[in-house]
Amino acid sequence: MINLIIFIVQCSNLIISSVLASGVSTIKVGDRLDLNSQLVSTDRRFTLGFFLIPETCSTYLGIWYTHDRSSTKVWVANRSTPIKSSSCVLMIDHRTGKLIIANGGISLVTISDNQSGASPNLTATLQDTGDFQLKNEFDNQILWKSFDYPSNVLLPGMKLGWDRGTGHSWELTSWLSDTIPDLGAFTMTFDAYGETYRNILIRRRGLPYWSKNVN
Repeated sequence: MINLIIFIVQCSNLIISSVLASGVSTIKVGDRLDLNSQLVSTDRRFTLGFFLIPETCSTYLGIWYTHDRSSTKVWVANRSTPIKSSSCVLMIDHRTGKLIIANGGISLVTISDNQSGASPNLTATLQDTGDFQLKNEFDNQILWKSFDYPSNVLLPGMKLGWDRGTGHSWELTSWLSDTIPDLGAFTMTFDAYGETYRNILIRRRGLPYWSKNVN
């Protein structure tokens, strides 16, 4: 793939920024993924890119099966923070090391919550599993991954439940409507206490709606 190199002068420092051609699976510090380019996993099973909801003129970043004609989204990065700009880009912030959606160098949405700080060794890769991972190539450490923040689809390899040590919860949340990916009324999680209580639980606006024991 050939990248288009653009030079930007900011605060007397020279920053090299490249607009990616579609079809690669990884972005690095300095790369920008815009509305006309996409990441595609190595096996070409999954695609990550921006998509527009015509009814609301809102732009989102999502993942879908590459060969799904309806492009049904299996993950959405900015469900509750739609973008109204037509010139936004996905990038790794060279100051914080976080994945962000930006416009004109200004961050609109922060996607990842890593606290690792800036590093030229950071990469973000769409895996063949559909997981989008931010990684430090220097020590091979995964700093953040989309599988830890499911949307409304459970893919093979994802978790449901919660980590007693960190308090982190993995749960699915329905879309607000068929066309709006904002958080809807229903959530699904896995509740487990020892060997006697293992339930798949669906809540509607926080109240129990359906459960299934899986012991």
